[in-house]
Amino acid sequence: MSSPLPYPTVEIRPERVRSVKQGHPWVFSGALTGSTQAKDGEPVVLTCGSEVLGTGLYHGQTDIAVRLLSRQAEVLDEDFFLRRFQALKARKEPWLPPGTNAYRLAFGEGDELPGLVIDKYGDVLVMQAHTAGMARLKEPIVASLQTLFAPRSLVERSELRSRKQEPGGKPGLSGVLAGELPGDVVFEEYGLKFIADVMEGQKTGFFLDQRENRQALRRWIKGRHLLNTFCYTGGFSVACAGDAASVTQVDISSRAMDLAKRHFNLNGLVCPDENFIVGDVFEFLKKMPDRAYDAILVDPPSFAKNRAQIKSAIKAYISLNTLALRKLPEGGILATSSCTAHIDALTFLKIVHQSAVEANTSVRVLDSREQPFDHPYHLSFPEGRYLKFLVLQKNGRAS
Repeated sequence: MSSPLPYPTVEIRPERVRSVKQGHPWVFSGALTGSTQAKDGEPVVLTCGSEVLGTGLYHGQTDIAVRLLSRQAEVLDEDFFLRRFQALKARKEPWLPPGTNAYRLAFGEGDELPGLVIDKYGDVLVMQAHTAGMARLKEPIVASLQTLFAPRSLVERSELRSRKQEPGGKPGLSGVLAGELPGDVVFEEYGLKFIADVMEGQKTGFFLDQRENRQALRRWIKGRHLLNTFCYTGGFSVACAGDAASVTQVDISSRAMDLAKRHFNLNGLVCPDENFIVGDVFEFLKKMPDRAYDAILVDPPSFAKNRAQIKSAIKAYISLNTLALRKLPEGGILATSSCTAHIDALTFLKIVHQSAVEANTSVRVLDSREQPFDHPYHLSFPEGRYLKFLVLQKNGRAS
């Protein structure tokens, strides 16, 4: 079938159409007939016989050959992205909690824009193009964002591992695409002030996906001495500082720790210098006296970037949570999180259970959470459900 657009077509095998029609945004290379003139990174129209199934981006040398942006034939131009971003803005901003002006505008497959992430920190936007195809569409993306938001600054942070792993792939770019970048990008979350390290920080500069979990943890650590491990720039610590008896944070990055101190000062919070510890979390937990804290948060970076690393990631999670549980007193609180997409929620529960077994204790689940509304996932695409967050109470020795 010829394309109704100035894009080449790719044809899916009839027996593989069902998953696409049920809403899955990916078409794997084995599902295609192989007869196409499309080049890597190019927009294509997906067809099956005479039926048009959508418009997407083609990456023929990877397992995911097509990522769909639309379920019809559409030109992926400035108007297309403007309409998408208008709809996302209208859908998400009314749901922001009071005193909050930062959120994820575009969340890849969850927002029907696979390969694209855009975070909004007040009047500063940060975008990431996770695929070569989305990088080719940067011009209409940037133009539509400027039209809709007129941001003070628009920053690109596309120096991503995923881009390097594409055949012939390049790491992507990082820099200011439009406007001027202020010295600090300050934003608000539930009335608290934070700084997004948009040029050198992890991800786009802050972890917006833990926003609701930061607030939820406050209930469980009230009056307790909280140890925040892998604290990064202290988001959980600042959120919990008014409820906990004390907060101590550990992270291997001195740059992140300096920013954590600035976050405390920015919010008028007092925390002793000795409670900001730069060091390896595993070593710190091993040497830490038992019952030094009655609440511990473990929120590490992803331990598995691909499926080949799943076994080692599970081992690392068990080791980490076992260490934390051994150090807690009976009745102590363990808040534990995983952002590893390759480990699903059920597997994570099993990991924590095994950690309790190895720590010769048992735990009860007080709270179970995931990613917030601005990081949505579709039931047709469970791969988009990546964040797990549990609050547990240590029961004592296992019987």
